[in-house]
Amino acid sequence: MEVSSSRITEISSGKASSRKLMEGSTPSSREMIYTVDEFGNLLALESRETLHFARSSKRHAAVIGMIQRSDGSYVVQWRAANKLGGSRLDVSATTHVRENETYEKALQRSFGNELRINVKVPLKHVFDFRYEEELGERKENEYCKVYIGSYDGPYDPNPDEIDSIKFMGLQELKEFVRKNQAKSTKWLRETVMRM
Repeated sequence: MEVSSSRITEISSGKASSRKLMEGSTPSSREMIYTVDEFGNLLALESRETLHFARSSKRHAAVIGMIQRSDGSYVVQWRAANKLGGSRLDVSATTHVRENETYEKALQRSFGNELRINVKVPLKHVFDFRYEEELGERKENEYCKVYIGSYDGPYDPNPDEIDSIKFMGLQELKEFVRKNQAKSTKWLRETVMRM
């Protein structure tokens, strides 16, 4: 059973796609991100490309943000088709931790890049998890820190990252990911089922 469309609000990012890089963003071919130990401590910088190839993947630092609005609903996105794990329902924003960043600083950058939020979102760290997922020749192998952010302001989804955003209650999200695993990212499923 799919979630009723009358209970979901959606904001589309539109069809036009700007290829201009957002401030602070890096083309993925040059992006250097941190590998981590079993506790999520940042270790060494390595190429994102290398870390995402199945044959050379190492556990690396990722951060997940779930924005909760004052009405209790969460912001989730339909991940752009061109992204790794694309064309599926996803968390509010997610990214890797880059040089000179903390998990929190990386997440604030991701809110700006993906949702174009231009203010600092108040964050609360709620839990961590590790996961792996084979995606053809690519692989996710991440240590994820999850934060809840409180924000009621405007969104302007970046079409290079997001096809559209939705506002869903926690029970709706849990029902959706349980019944639609192929239509949701693994990291969304892992996050929602722990909330």
